[in-house]
Amino acid sequence: MRKEGGVMRRKRNEVVSIGNEKAISRRKFIGMTAGATAALSFGTFLRSGLGAAKINILTWSNTLKAMDDTLRELAKEYGKAKGVEIGFEFVHMSDLPAKTAAAVESGAGPDIINLWSDGPHLYAKALANVDDLTEGLGKELKGWTNIGKDIAIVGKNWKAVPWGIIPIALTYREDWLKEVGYTTFPDTWDELLVASKKLKDKGHPVGFSLGRAIGDANQFHYPLLWAFGGAEAKKDGKTVAINSPETAKAVDYRRRLHQDGETDDVYAWDDAANNRAFLAGAVSITVNAASIYWAAKKDAPHLREVTNHYLFPNGPAGRFGYSTALSLGIFKFSKVQKEAKGFIKWLMEPKQYSAWIGVGEGMMAGLLNYYEDDPVWKKDPKLEVIRQIPKYVRMPGYPAPPSRPAAEAMIKYVIVNMFARACKGVSTAETIKIAESELKEIYGKA
Repeated sequence: MRKEGGVMRRKRNEVVSIGNEKAISRRKFIGMTAGATAALSFGTFLRSGLGAAKINILTWSNTLKAMDDTLRELAKEYGKAKGVEIGFEFVHMSDLPAKTAAAVESGAGPDIINLWSDGPHLYAKALANVDDLTEGLGKELKGWTNIGKDIAIVGKNWKAVPWGIIPIALTYREDWLKEVGYTTFPDTWDELLVASKKLKDKGHPVGFSLGRAIGDANQFHYPLLWAFGGAEAKKDGKTVAINSPETAKAVDYRRRLHQDGETDDVYAWDDAANNRAFLAGAVSITVNAASIYWAAKKDAPHLREVTNHYLFPNGPAGRFGYSTALSLGIFKFSKVQKEAKGFIKWLMEPKQYSAWIGVGEGMMAGLLNYYEDDPVWKKDPKLEVIRQIPKYVRMPGYPAPPSRPAAEAMIKYVIVNMFARACKGVSTAETIKIAESELKEIYGKA
């Protein structure tokens, strides 16, 4: 006999006592408690019956809560059908890297981990191979996109299942652009600079995070760097190349964009701050997923009518984007790897996956080619530009392939901080020199 909390358990077919209540049969006890929700140390687990396998998942707290609600409902459905327990711990995206690193270091924690961008490369040694799962899904659903392969294949093995990409676009107020003479969105970085000054002079500043925004800050500044021809490393993925005339031009541009078009609030922005600012009418242009557009439907319907999206501007080296790609990895220390694979496979199948991304209205796009024609893209013409984004997307480290050093540089905000220092008054040469030193230390460990 063993004690669990206030419950005394005996061997099969024996009685069970609960506190001071009269003893009841084990069968009756199971009937009374099956399906109840139990609060455990790792998040809240959706119970489907005693003795079931438990799959613990650590993931980000989606900006669109409806997507998380859908995920919970799907987990309940799967748990009921398969007799497993699915538990989620939802955390802010800025906290996810630290919690992931802690699980890797301790060798304990969730079974399934939500990884961002190059995360499978960063934590490859701690992740189980999922070649059978990803190859099977690829055969069933028209194969994987190049981005999906880039983020999840490390060496010769799939280290995670590409879950989706958050298509990042420039979100803007059509009415305010018209106030300053624009009927279409500026197509180049130079044109954006001119428009930003006009907007700020009218009391409608633009805003792009220069703070600890793991999503938005990185997603704006990497494409800016690439558009001017800058790069953190050469194609070999080993030689640091940040100190270049092209990077200097990008840094000078960013400083001027801040001076002419922004307020200093952007230094303190996390990933939710620009959403709040846009919905409050405090900024005219920002970088974001479709979550602002989605939120406006409920919280500010008058804004939704005048909100639209556009691709990142064209620069001297071309048009680029960096949309955060999400993947699902399974830790090697997990005792339920088989069950975890089963749940992920089910989650990625059309019925479940389309229901999930459909709720998001453009917040998430699939990385299996099958989902390029998902019904979500036909719902609203303002989502059409978002559908085009994946073809411009590159990953941190470009033009080199994704790597552990590139992932580390991203989560340490090396590129973002380089631009932020310049905007705060540090000289172009000095801020690039600091970034170069940081990158050499990171890449030197590879």
